[in-house]
Amino acid sequence: MQTLPHHMIDSHFHLLSIEQKGIEVDPLLNTMQEHFMEGIDIGLEADDLTARAKRFAAYPFVHLSGGIGPWGVKEGEIPVDIQLETLLKQLDETNAVAIGEVGLDNHWDYGTKTTQEGLLLSQIEISEQRNLPVIFHNREADEQFTTLLRSRGFSRQGVFHCFQGSEELAKLAIHKGFYLSFAGPLTYKANKSMQELFTTIPAERILLETDSPYLSPNPMRGRPNTPLNMEHIYRFAADLRGIELTDLVEQVKSNFHSFLTG
Repeated sequence: MQTLPHHMIDSHFHLLSIEQKGIEVDPLLNTMQEHFMEGIDIGLEADDLTARAKRFAAYPFVHLSGGIGPWGVKEGEIPVDIQLETLLKQLDETNAVAIGEVGLDNHWDYGTKTTQEGLLLSQIEISEQRNLPVIFHNREADEQFTTLLRSRGFSRQGVFHCFQGSEELAKLAIHKGFYLSFAGPLTYKANKSMQELFTTIPAERILLETDSPYLSPNPMRGRPNTPLNMEHIYRFAADLRGIELTDLVEQVKSNFHSFLTG
């Protein structure tokens, strides 16, 4: 049995959602701590940041982000201005390291492109005002993100999480100072083009993540995901790039700390 590598980074996970899947989070976090893991528990809603800060205060290796995803404009949601007020209040109460996840999603029926873009731009402005990097969610919105990136600059180095976009978007994002974070889909046999793209990304622009409890990597597909599955992503990614696992661990750790510090 392989030993879980030390110092792995999981740049994107959702602990409350993991808990909702019936997985005990505290033993999981203790195992992460034993192996010197680090990462970001990612915000999904306007009002989840303060609760997560209190819930996971005993685990300093768990950083927090706060943000409202594109689902924040779906039918029946609280008005966006009220959601943004709540987010700002909770950012004042906590030590969030980033704004996110925020973004655009044309796969699901989350409002309109216009309302999604409005929510995203409002939160990009918050990220600029607070000098925080932004964590982008992009699902089937490459064209919109390409237009957005070409239209403006960003004062902090953000990240496109669970990158599944085009080579064009990847190059533009890197040019704009973004990191590209790859998750379990990198390990799926059908994703040959993603795997080929991954081998071309500059080493200093790579992050890795689980997006747990979603998108379990091979060979764990079909089961709820956790940050401990980072091992499978790291080993697959190191093999793809033809480098030692320890070298990839050190590179991603360095990239992650650069992301945090700006």
